[in-house]
Amino acid sequence: ITTDAGVTVTFDWYSYARVIIPNTYAGAVCGLCGNANGDPHDDFVTRDGHRADNETHLGDSWKVGDVPGCSPGCSEGCQVCSDAQKRAYCGDKHCGLLGKKRGPFAACHDVINPAPYLDDCLFDACLYEGHQDTVCQAIGAYVSACQSQGVAVRPWRTAAFCSPVCPPNQHYELCGSPCPPSCQGEAGPQDCSDASTCSEGCFCNPGFFRSGDHCVPLPQCGCVLEGRYYPRGVQFYPEPPCTQRCVCSENGGLECHPTPGCSSDEECTVQDGVLGCHPRTCRQCQVLGAGAYSTFDGHLGNFGVSCTLLLLQLEQGEPEEELEPITVALEQEDTQVQRVTVMAHGVTVVMDRGRQWEVDGERHLLPLWLRGGAVGVAQVGSHRLLQVQGGPKILYDGNAYVVLTLPPPSRRPRGLCGNFNGDPKDDDPDGGALGNPLPNCTRLAPAPSCSPAQARRCAVLADPEGPFAGCHGAVPPRTYLVTCERQVCGGGGDPCPGFQGYAAACQAAGGALREWREATGC
Repeated sequence: ITTDAGVTVTFDWYSYARVIIPNTYAGAVCGLCGNANGDPHDDFVTRDGHRADNETHLGDSWKVGDVPGCSPGCSEGCQVCSDAQKRAYCGDKHCGLLGKKRGPFAACHDVINPAPYLDDCLFDACLYEGHQDTVCQAIGAYVSACQSQGVAVRPWRTAAFCSPVCPPNQHYELCGSPCPPSCQGEAGPQDCSDASTCSEGCFCNPGFFRSGDHCVPLPQCGCVLEGRYYPRGVQFYPEPPCTQRCVCSENGGLECHPTPGCSSDEECTVQDGVLGCHPRTCRQCQVLGAGAYSTFDGHLGNFGVSCTLLLLQLEQGEPEEELEPITVALEQEDTQVQRVTVMAHGVTVVMDRGRQWEVDGERHLLPLWLRGGAVGVAQVGSHRLLQVQGGPKILYDGNAYVVLTLPPPSRRPRGLCGNFNGDPKDDDPDGGALGNPLPNCTRLAPAPSCSPAQARRCAVLADPEGPFAGCHGAVPPRTYLVTCERQVCGGGGDPCPGFQGYAAACQAAGGALREWREATGC
């Protein structure tokens, strides 16, 4: 992104973000990137102008919003690598290439110090046990930085090391043009002010032009309407109030037809950069641990079994609706959620208790986009978040808490989460809609009786003066209190997972959560 004022922001869709500002901003900016006054020693400053105690204090002071599962710094299961462990990744097969005196990046060493990039690479490589994706992304970040300064780097990718994989009709270039041929460029002039630098990546083969994220021959280019490019076959609303729908037709011409506009529970707004009829509200179904759950319509229940359960099933829509079938299932064992499985757009994603990510049986690093962005998987704080385009979002804390958010569906949902019709009374409390219970289901033991001392450990959830008080208006604590008592009295005595579940629900619902870990000893 480039602004009129000369500010450039780039992002590699993974972990490397860069902001370039003109010298006229020196001393007039603040944030994690510092004040740009030429002195690196006074950048470690919090939002209120004081010197930060440590990195966590610095980062937390510049936080702009709460995200479910995010906490300041690492609070539990923190993995730290020793220098000895990192040393294993200092060779040419991993991160060592970055600082190699006669290596492919030697010409850049005097322009950009490779040391911080090497530190980052070793940290990630050690944490992910040498997984090549992390190493390649860390080295790629240094290559981008060098090329942005106009430094030529030598070839560094090989068939065996970080081999480039490009989509159809594209090929890899180490130093590709900043203004490659595109369908948009054919339709009108392009701004190529930054033509002095090149970058590595996938570029269209000769005779092909970039159309969105694909490369197509010229006759298959799309349409331009009021300066905005639309690929061939894409349907879109050109302007509010969404009463006209256009499509870029086969011959590159625009065809527009009037439409009835958005329904009563939708509004014509921009979401993810696309103008359309989007639902006004979403509803949540939550699994709270210890067998407790609440449906989309607010029915509170306890499934009291240890087995595989169907949370949500959306059948395939009519052909003209282009609606994919979606299934979300959960494996519960005693008080814990062992696994969440999501099937959508032809892929199966498994979220296991712990941290391993599997898609169709293969393990991957996050974030991950599948089927052209139709299914996205990300790590958000201590939680995992899976998003299906136009469908549900599933947030899982890797332990006992799952929240499933769904916009009003055009198909009637089935499963434990209920039918989304606004009536909590007809959400089958026995999960009868799930079909026959699976043969390996076992009933959970009835909730053990709690001594007053044990019950008091959970009382902080409902304390009007406590750290969760600002959540009570957004999420009533009653169900969480019962769940917490069940975990404390029968599930090993630890109230912290119950508190964490309530904290995540509070943040997801926009409640005012205060610092709670210290106050509760978690």
